[in-house]
Amino acid sequence: MKSLTRILFIRYFVTVMLILLPVAVAVIYMRSRFADAVVLAIGGLVLMGALTFVAIWARKSLERDLGEVSNALRRLVVENEIKRMPQPALKELSGLARDMEVIGSRVRRNVRLLERERDRLRTILDNIDIGIIVLGANGKTEVINPSAERLLGTTRDFALNRTFVEVHPDPSFERLVERAREESMVNEEIEISYPKRRILKATACAIKRKSGRFSGTLVAIEDVTAIRSLERARRDFVANVSHELRTPVANLRAVIESMIGAEEDSETRARFLDALDRESLRLAEIIEDLLVLSRMESDRIGMEEETFDVRRLLEEVEEEKQELASKYGIRLVFNVEEVEKPLLGDRKLIKTACLNLIDNAIKYNKPEGKVEVGLIEASDELAIVVSDEGIGIPESERTRIFERFYRVDKARSRETGGTGLGLSIVRHVAELHGGYVDLKTKEDEGSTFTLVIPRASAISQVGS
Repeated sequence: MKSLTRILFIRYFVTVMLILLPVAVAVIYMRSRFADAVVLAIGGLVLMGALTFVAIWARKSLERDLGEVSNALRRLVVENEIKRMPQPALKELSGLARDMEVIGSRVRRNVRLLERERDRLRTILDNIDIGIIVLGANGKTEVINPSAERLLGTTRDFALNRTFVEVHPDPSFERLVERAREESMVNEEIEISYPKRRILKATACAIKRKSGRFSGTLVAIEDVTAIRSLERARRDFVANVSHELRTPVANLRAVIESMIGAEEDSETRARFLDALDRESLRLAEIIEDLLVLSRMESDRIGMEEETFDVRRLLEEVEEEKQELASKYGIRLVFNVEEVEKPLLGDRKLIKTACLNLIDNAIKYNKPEGKVEVGLIEASDELAIVVSDEGIGIPESERTRIFERFYRVDKARSRETGGTGLGLSIVRHVAELHGGYVDLKTKEDEGSTFTLVIPRASAISQVGS
């Protein structure tokens, strides 16, 4: 690399020598005086010194202007801090400054666009429900969003610069990434047990440059556990409904056919009519319970929220269930005192839940048993307690009793005409009001169900 001072000095020196050399030769030749030659030499040296100073000064001026442009360009590209390029003192550099100004404005515009796209992409990644993981060509994590952190049970600080198998122990993800590298795009459902049992729909896509060179892998994971569970529940529901409706319908058909072929026997006809009444009532109960469940599970749920006296509601329930209790020889005891504050909620649904709890307590009780109904009042919630002295619930069955059509004692349910939907309705009513159902039971000693309803109704939130 050549020095600007050296270049200027040589050029000035050559120019001066081309001028002074012929003059010096002419003077020496014509006058031949040594003193004149010395004076001429000294003058030449002084002139060369002056030219050297001019060369150094010109270099410094140029360096200063170029340094300002260079610093401004560096701050613009690296730090994006400068908004206008400085104007150099040398006129010859003004064109360069204008070009740099154009380049700078384009760089600033491109930086703003990149920042906008970066912020938009970051917002999408932070708020999307689908987990996104980007792996580099070396298989190590470069990007991971919050949804992926939640689904995989990891953190961004831990996951970055680690392979997928280090981020999550399930080897299925690593195999998925390897297949994507060969097949470009792969879809697969993966069932994991950590951090909790989930079914994840994973899609892996190879990232390639225009040249076709592999540069990484994009992995998208979506939690489909609820969807698969709902699909199974729907299949089971259809199968159970078909089975439950088939039995009373078949019984009705059999009774009707028997009546058609029966002789005019009043006793036989009375027995058949009693069977018709029993089966039609069972069919009506199943349909009514299905309608209640459908109403509660509908997206267009129309909850009728009102303020009401729970004690008065339980008195109505007692009146309606006294006949059934007498039929089964069960003593129905209501230990319900005055309620200080009314409850806000859907009165009809809460009454349905209470009727179902007491209905089960009567039908699954021991002969000459007792059913107690109590009320526990707190500042923020109210609990309706229904206890019986019946068959109890085995420990292995307790997690399933709130499923639709599930029965602990199937033979006894047939005898009592139960639909298997009562406790499912109770649970739905509690959840729609933001509450829950608690169970305490011991086999062959009885069960206690507690329906807890918050005083601050959650119906409007659920409905929305």
